[in-house]
Amino acid sequence: MSKSSYALYHKVHCPYCRQVIAAMKTSNVTLELRDTEKNLAFNKELIEQGGKKQVPCLKITENGQESWLYESGDIINYLNKIA
Repeated sequence: MSKSSYALYHKVHCPYCRQVIAAMKTSNVTLELRDTEKNLAFNKELIEQGGKKQVPCLKITENGQESWLYESGDIINYLNKIA
């Protein structure tokens, strides 16, 4: 059985981030929310591990493998797929 976890790197005032969070609530997918403005460690992690400072960004961990998904539309499509 695969173990998956999801973390959304976001900023409170970002309209694209708000769209993803609304889609998360609609799809009933649980995401850990990581505010990159309130917690600078999340911002550093996003840049160092994800490769960009861009939000929203969904960190997907499946079976110990990490991938990073950018662009709100792509993230929303992914959430709908796994819902």
